[in-house]
Amino acid sequence: EAGWRRMKTVGEIRRERDEAVPVNKDSLYKPIERKARHFNPLQIPRALQAQLPFASKPKLLKKRQRPTLETKRAVVMEPQERRLHTLMQKVATIRNDKAKKRKEAMVKSKAELQKRLSKQNESLVEYRKTERKKRFRSEGKEQARREAKKQRTQGGD
Repeated sequence: EAGWRRMKTVGEIRRERDEAVPVNKDSLYKPIERKARHFNPLQIPRALQAQLPFASKPKLLKKRQRPTLETKRAVVMEPQERRLHTLMQKVATIRNDKAKKRKEAMVKSKAELQKRLSKQNESLVEYRKTERKKRFRSEGKEQARREAKKQRTQGGD
């Protein structure tokens, strides 16, 4: 009895004292709350739709029975509103024309750049070809010179 005694475990002490296991609030399982996902309608290209069998083709949505309020309502603009509307249309037309001209200029400059680069590339290929020919010719001459020297040294023996 005077010898070694082991310590009681935490579980044994709790059982003796009738204590419950402490519950960590963060460790409890909670129900997962997720928003319902909303997907955009599938867009199928017309060319692909034409190839699909009838059963697989997307069907048009049913037409509304009664027209909506927006379609029934007539919009009558006041003179000031009408002037403002026409002015905005003119501004949009000018902007679209400028964008179109800018795009055409960009296409033209890209074509010129491509033409210039291809011309440059051709000249570079031609230059490399001539340089390669020169190098191989000089290497061939050098090799022939070595062979001739070797023949002379061997022939003299």
